Amino acid sequence: MSFSKIYDYKLRAYFNERISDLNHEYLFYSYPDQEQNLRVLTLNINEQDHISLVRWHDLFDRSLFTKMDHPILSVTDAELLIRLLSLMFNVFDIHKDAVYSRKNLCCVYYQYQVSHLAERGNEFTFAQDRLFFLHLLLFELGLGDDIYDRLTIENNKILYSMEDGQQYDLHILIDMLHEHINKNEMDKDTRAALGKIKILQSQLVDFILGSHDVYDFPFDDFNNPFAEATMFIQAYNSNKNRVLEVLIDCINEHQSPTEQLISHLILMNYSYFVLKSNPSEITYFKSFCKKKPGVFMKVLSSLLEIRFLVDKSSFTNEGINYYLSRIKGG
Repeated sequence: MSFSKIYDYKLRAYFNERISDLNHEYLFYSYPDQEQNLRVLTLNINEQDHISLVRWHDLFDRSLFTKMDHPILSVTDAELLIRLLSLMFNVFDIHKDAVYSRKNLCCVYYQYQVSHLAERGNEFTFAQDRLFFLHLLLFELGLGDDIYDRLTIENNKILYSMEDGQQYDLHILIDMLHEHINKNEMDKDTRAALGKIKILQSQLVDFILGSHDVYDFPFDDFNNPFAEATMFIQAYNSNKNRVLEVLIDCINEHQSPTEQLISHLILMNYSYFVLKSNPSEITYFKSFCKKKPGVFMKVLSSLLEIRFLVDKSSFTNEGINYYLSRIKGG
């Protein structure tokens, strides 16, 4: 089973309270202690033991890196890579507490854009945006800038900058790390588990990049294409009014939960790719809505409720202060 299918299971779990168990040979979702609203992806080691993929480093003694003499990996590099390869698996967490709803939405948005900007062949046009989204995704997954600032994307590969400034493909570093770990004594089940985890870590890198394993929303929603950044920008530049009609469709009160998700992603595209750099575009949208009473106010409220890189202060000089004053918060 590919990670895109596991990711699809994760998203379906948000819309289906009685979803069946994940059907995988050796992965399943478990509930960490005292976190009954959180499910994490977990590996079966044997009939008695299992370990969440985020805690994969518990399978070996991390002190083995403190006395490491490796021609490429330093102790600091090893520790940071272990943390990176742990917390990246948080992308599959299922956390249904309401306080995590915005975090969940942002993670879905970042993962989708990082993977699809490459698939559409626009990695050079949107290279900085793609890297920005990757860094934000890793931040939401629990990583700090001491790690994600070391990462760049080139030729659809994640490159990691070592302490000495040399850059290596993350796939190569995964191999190096596991080669060193496997030099130590361990039982056969642990060794087999680490072998599976090594493969999963490489597959996860490919999934995040959209390389060989791309997740597309399976929802029957004709607005789906506008959730993808490249499609959104091309459509906005060629037929702005068509996109503005889509934005209005995003506030339809009768949307299904999956349609609401797509609508939020489209509004986030509008916030990031249009309003963040050119907030005066909001006045064009206001003019476009002049024959649609209440619509502009509802879309503006939705944009400010999502709070994706724009807020009230973004529009204080755009002549819409009356509307801003009627919106709480933001």
